[in-house]
Amino acid sequence: MATLSKKKREQVDTERRGWVAEALADGSDDATIVARLIERGVPPSQAKRELQLAQRDPLFAAARKISQRLSSTVTKRDWTLDIYSRLAANNPESLEIPTVNAIKPERFFREYYFANRPVKLTGLVDHWPALKKWSLDYFEQKLGDATVEVQVNRSQAKSYESEKDPHRRHAMLKDVLALLRRDEPSNDYYITAYNDTTNKQTLAPLWEDLGDLSILQPSGGNDGFFWLGPAGTLTPFHHDLTNNLLVQIEGRKLVQMVPSWEVARMRNSQHCFSDREPIDFSRDDPDLPPRLVCTIGKGEAIFLPIGWWHHVTALDRSISMSFTNFDADNDFLEGYPNDTNF
Repeated sequence: MATLSKKKREQVDTERRGWVAEALADGSDDATIVARLIERGVPPSQAKRELQLAQRDPLFAAARKISQRLSSTVTKRDWTLDIYSRLAANNPESLEIPTVNAIKPERFFREYYFANRPVKLTGLVDHWPALKKWSLDYFEQKLGDATVEVQVNRSQAKSYESEKDPHRRHAMLKDVLALLRRDEPSNDYYITAYNDTTNKQTLAPLWEDLGDLSILQPSGGNDGFFWLGPAGTLTPFHHDLTNNLLVQIEGRKLVQMVPSWEVARMRNSQHCFSDREPIDFSRDDPDLPPRLVCTIGKGEAIFLPIGWWHHVTALDRSISMSFTNFDADNDFLEGYPNDTNF
């Protein structure tokens, strides 16, 4: 029978000891670890020796202390978030999206922005020329021959939102408008904020139809993100890494939201995305988090606080703008886990 080379044997030993250390750190009992080693072909006496070596290793002892400390931190964090959830369940106002007309900036920041609470806002953009001007005809007349970037073939992939790059295409705006004129519900094509790098310059003539907002830093709309799509476009449940303001210029959007403290029950599987779907909330499941539902129409806006999960559905052919340039601190990237599988 062929024997392992010294280098290969050292590699096998290293991998085995790494597995033993990880199993111990995860809390597996001694008997289980020994049994698993034997299943892998390690003689019983050697299996016990490998376990003893790991337990005596000072590096492992230090790693175990760190693991226990992290476990305690995670447990306490989850305990704290569960407290928020239980308290909110006893306060109906915390699980509602209020509507406020012509809100003063001081009130907005005090009661919603810094309190991390969503709010539907009316009377905020009534002065925008875009509310009267923006239409498919206006876009074609002004920029029909311009080349824009659009997300396509979205209905062919479950990961169309978490893996956006394969869906990026360039097209003449008038061709996108021709599809929209069919007025057929679809999630197959959508100009989104992700296409902003190309579209910011291409669509620049449109920004003169926007105006300043009292809760944003002055920009004349130049810091906004443009959204255009048919009824039926979807943005799956996710949370943003900034506070966001979504402004509806044409059509209606249904916004479903779940509080930021419900991260465990939202099944955060990858980066900022959730495995939850709206249909989940029609089931009788005690593990379901609370859901807040709101519809925004022409001239209305909704504040999406950082960390709050939201799912957006276009109920009609829709034109929207979103903004992050609030007149307050909105840089929260430091400390966010970089592991995209988190």
